[in-house]
Amino acid sequence: MNKIGGIFSSARNKKRISLKKAAEDLLINRENLEAIETSDWQSLPEPPFAQGFVRSYAEYLGLDVEHTLALFRREYDEVKYQGKKPAHSAKKRFYLTPSRFASFLTIAAILVFVVYLVLQYLSVLSSPKLEVNSPPDDLTTSIPAVAISGKTEKDATVAVNGEFVAVSQDGEFSYQLVLTEGRNEIEIVASKKLSPKSKRVKVVRLIR
Repeated sequence: MNKIGGIFSSARNKKRISLKKAAEDLLINRENLEAIETSDWQSLPEPPFAQGFVRSYAEYLGLDVEHTLALFRREYDEVKYQGKKPAHSAKKRFYLTPSRFASFLTIAAILVFVVYLVLQYLSVLSSPKLEVNSPPDDLTTSIPAVAISGKTEKDATVAVNGEFVAVSQDGEFSYQLVLTEGRNEIEIVASKKLSPKSKRVKVVRLIR
């Protein structure tokens, strides 16, 4: 083991500090600290980062920083190791500053507004929901009138055979239709502005 690496290793062991703890305290990858202790300079990043790691490690272990750096420069050939891998050792920490928080709120508000617009646009393009609870399909009856009831969206309009029917705030509607003898085809239509219409057809047969 070279002299500079031995100095670091010996100082760390005397202080009973593990490489893992040193790496966590310094925010430097353990592999980089191991490279320093073994003088494996080719495994370190570019010279400015390598020297910065050595300085930080020396200060952390209480070594003479200037003397340690002088020893390091004797062993480390900057020309030889120039252009080595970039430093990714320092763990990035995110701090939520007031300006970042304000930016986050602004972005969140914009996203909510965009989602709202998209939902509104889709609601315009989609036909309103329409449920017809009465009469049942293919009803045969001797009663000359039939109750037509169901539910749609609250902002939709409903027409039965072209006659508009009142719709409650809950979207419910009800209508009494007078039947003619024989086969009666009943068309129930729900519509909204700019949207496709929803249509249901019921057939009721009146017999005498």
